[in-house]
Order: sequence, then structure tokens, then C-alpha cells
Amino acid sequence: MLTLTTIETLLQSYSLGQLQSLDKLNSGFANVNYRLQTDQGSYLFRLCAQQPLEMIAYELDLMQLLKEIRFPTAFPIARKDGKYISHLEEGPVMVYDFVEGKEPEVNPETAAEIARAMSILHQHKAPPHLRKVNSLAFSNCHILIEKFDSAPYQYPDIFEYFVQETKALAEPLSHPLPNGLVHGDIFPDNTLFQGNRLRAIVDFEEACTDHFLFDIGVAINGFCFVNNVLSSECLNRFLNAYQRPLTPEEQELLPYYIRWGAHATIYWHLTNDLLHTPHPKQLDRVRELIERVTLQKEVSSTS
Repeated sequence: MLTLTTIETLLQSYSLGQLQSLDKLNSGFANVNYRLQTDQGSYLFRLCAQQPLEMIAYELDLMQLLKEIRFPTAFPIARKDGKYISHLEEGPVMVYDFVEGKEPEVNPETAAEIARAMSILHQHKAPPHLRKVNSLAFSNCHILIEKFDSAPYQYPDIFEYFVQETKALAEPLSHPLPNGLVHGDIFPDNTLFQGNRLRAIVDFEEACTDHFLFDIGVAINGFCFVNNVLSSECLNRFLNAYQRPLTPEEQELLPYYIRWGAHATIYWHLTNDLLHTPHPKQLDRVRELIERVTLQKEVSSTS
């Protein structure tokens, strides 16, 4: 458990002043975030709970590109020795600029803000050293399915759904599409807003090279569903604000990539680590996504 003494010792490696307070913030499933207050200002203190060091190093390289293209995010702060990663018993930690803001409401304005920002990322070609395979690649779904029978915790209804949805998505997701650098995890808890104005998109640990439509499908799951139902108003505002024209094939396959955005999220939760730990919050999220996709398929079949 982090203590103030531990943080005070860590701060000696930075030029950030004296510790005044440390407050835990609402966090996603992969990181633990704190607001670090010193006599010089506020900072974001992040305990990287799950990422291996190579993923953290990749994210640091990516931050250099994001700074060059003026992407709205929180940038890491170097230690006195020029390094960015510190090591505590609890895991690797980094300190970032603190961006004032909070998790937004889902509405047409916030959907449009996200689409505009995503366009900035998608319109800049990733240099070779930032090319990385998506850890949520569709082929990994088949590998996960092979683990279901021997999993310590069994969820028969979830497993059956996952198998059938994987089969249903195999052909639509096999088409070559425009690709490049994607965030891969644009949900509200990875964004900071003031009102309906975007301040920052954060948590780039899932960033990789993939179809842009994957990023779009994930973000639509995050910013266009109200009460677990796809909002046509949010979706239209999102697509109108997205500044890279979709190809005809992308437009045709978009409904499948919205489903893939949900399916990839279910995959992530099963892998981290529902097969071994029945975390209630994660189970609720998985069942919510299953209900969402099931409803979307029913709507599509009747339209």
C-alpha cells in the first residue's frame, strides 16, 4: 500500500516541490491514479498496475509524437536524471501533468469532441518504431476460447455468447481497411472534460497500429450509447465531426466494428482476469456489453 512517506521519498527524484497531499482518483481497470499536490502545483501520479515495462516504454515514445502533433493529452514529467519511470514495490509509477477535468456525460457534444480529437491521431502516419500489434487482435479471441474449458471460474452463458459472436465477426473483420496509429481504449474514464469541452484523452497503454475503424468502434461504444442503447443523435454527431472521410467499405462495415468494440472489451475483461477472479464490477460490465450487442443485432434484423 502506498504511503505518504513512500511518495515523499520518490519526490526527491523530481523537481516538483514538497508533498502536501495525495488523493486517489477514480481509476479504470488497468491503472491506479492519484492527484499529487505539492507546494509547486498539482500532478497526476500513476501506478501502472498491469502494463509490462515494454508497453510503458512504448507509451513514452508515443508521447513524443503526440506532443509534436499537439494532441490533447497529459504528458509525463521527467525525473532529475531524465528518466520517466520510477520503481516502487507496488509497481512502476510515472508522474504526469495534471489536467483539470472529469469524466464526461455521454451526449452529442462530447461525442463530437472525441471524434474531432481522434481525427488528429488518425491523420498522422505512425513512424516505424511506433508500429505495434494490437493486444486486442481478433485472432486472440480464438486463443482465449481454447482456455474456457480449463478456466478456474466458469461462466457458461458468457462463454457461449463469446464463441458465437467470435464466429459471427470473423468474416466482416477480415477485410483490409485503412489503418494506422490508434488509441484503442477511448472510453469516458480515459478522458477529461470541462463541461462538454475535451481537455485530454489519456491512458495510451493500448495504443497500437490497427484499422482506424477499430478505434472508431471502441469510441462509439464509449460515447454513443445512452442507457445501453445506441443514440442515433450521438452517432450522427460523432460521424459528422470525424474529419477523415470513411471509405464506402468502412461505412458498410461500421456496424460490425461497433460490435467488435464491445467484443474486444469483453475479451479484455475475460483475460484481465475474470477467468481467475470473479470481480463483480467486471462481470456487470461484460453482461452490459452482451445485452448491448444483442439489442443492436435485434434492431438491425428488423430495420
